[in-house]
Amino acid sequence: MANTLARGLSRDAVEELSRKKGEPTWMLQKRLHAWDVSESTAAPLGRRGDLGTFRAMANFKYQEVSPYIPADGSGTLPAVIQQSLQDALVNERAGHVVQRNASVVHAELDEELKRQGVILTDLDTAVREYPELVQQYFMTKCVPVESNKYTALHAAFWSGGIFLYIPKGVEIEQPILSQIWIDSPASANFVHTLIIAEEQSSVRFVAEYNSAFEDEQPSILNDVVEVYAKNEARVEFSNMQDLGLNVWNVTNKNAIHEKDASVTWVMADLGSKVTLANIGATMSGNGSVAELVGVFFTDHDQRLTMNTLSDHAALATNAETLVKGVLAGRSRVEFEGMIRVRPGAQQTASFLSDHTLLLSSECRSESIPSLEIGANEVSASHGATTGQIDEEQLFYLMVRGIRREEAERIIVQGFFEPVLQRVPLENLRARLRRSIVHRMSGADDTEADSWVDAQERWEIEGVDEHAISLDGTKPEEEIKLTEYY
Repeated sequence: MANTLARGLSRDAVEELSRKKGEPTWMLQKRLHAWDVSESTAAPLGRRGDLGTFRAMANFKYQEVSPYIPADGSGTLPAVIQQSLQDALVNERAGHVVQRNASVVHAELDEELKRQGVILTDLDTAVREYPELVQQYFMTKCVPVESNKYTALHAAFWSGGIFLYIPKGVEIEQPILSQIWIDSPASANFVHTLIIAEEQSSVRFVAEYNSAFEDEQPSILNDVVEVYAKNEARVEFSNMQDLGLNVWNVTNKNAIHEKDASVTWVMADLGSKVTLANIGATMSGNGSVAELVGVFFTDHDQRLTMNTLSDHAALATNAETLVKGVLAGRSRVEFEGMIRVRPGAQQTASFLSDHTLLLSSECRSESIPSLEIGANEVSASHGATTGQIDEEQLFYLMVRGIRREEAERIIVQGFFEPVLQRVPLENLRARLRRSIVHRMSGADDTEADSWVDAQERWEIEGVDEHAISLDGTKPEEEIKLTEYY
């Protein structure tokens, strides 16, 4: 492709990328400053005795990938991407953005929302048409350039991206969908999402990360998501990451909450070879609320490291983090969650829990929940559990004629279901259930033929029966399973 940059990351590549985009001088200076920061900042290597995900990511060979591979100008999308648009997590939506590799190839927004002042466009366009907003918010406070080496590289090479601005008092009822597609091997993709929700506004944003190429030469997705929730704003961000095993992923997401603002993160990590995720909530306004719901399923030799931060910096703030995941094969998962209560952040309530289920004797998991308390009027708790399926539970099901494989699947369903019920988007819950069943059975069963049918026969304690039954009826004989921790 004529506009593709040569492989390797360098200062000259930064300047060439900015020149190809015809950017103003101020953005070029931001990029060059970010490049200088990345050059002077070492990649994080983790702690002694960890599972090696940080070191694996630090060893990624950036000199073998191109930092800018735009989509071709034909306007025709590959069949696999066209099919994904039809099978998207959101059926009815207020807006839609599709990025393929380094370029946004589709953007649309409801006309009524346009008349109300909502802006949904690619970040390249926002740099030209809304420079005052981009200069004020792009990687300044939410995810600063200097956060780590990967954020600096992102700021230097970002391309395409999504820009969403919601004016004061505008409530967007239907979700806005973004789909990120990588179908080029040996590519580095730096996708940036910037959401600015003014006072008393609300939005539901859904992001899908997918890939489709067979080449063994890996690509990498380095993405940043910044959410600014002003006074009394409400933002719900759901992310489904289902990248192929030939894609590496490093992501940094954070939200800044002003007074009485609310932000919910829903994270589902199923794919990628290596994932390094940092997800944060900075509650700088009194009465602000944060929620993070995370689900993951790893197998083969996947590696996942997830770091979460609930940063309480104001009065009467609330946060909850709930993460559940299953490991199979030779996969490795590390979870480190932090509740930080700053001095003066009185009347804080914050809770964190991480629960991991191991399906293989070769997989490994480490969980480190932590507290830093600088105030004295605080209610905070944290906990983590890791274990294998209880053989007594398996025996209890198998003596009733259930095959071991199906019994394991039922227990995994019972393990996941309470947290899946916290996922607000129905299509995302269905997609997660299908993916989990596929991982467990190795077959592309439909949800109705697998997950729901099993739930009809074995009710899971604590879950609404109408949420897990096709017709709401109860089986003649119930086998109640307590939630496995």
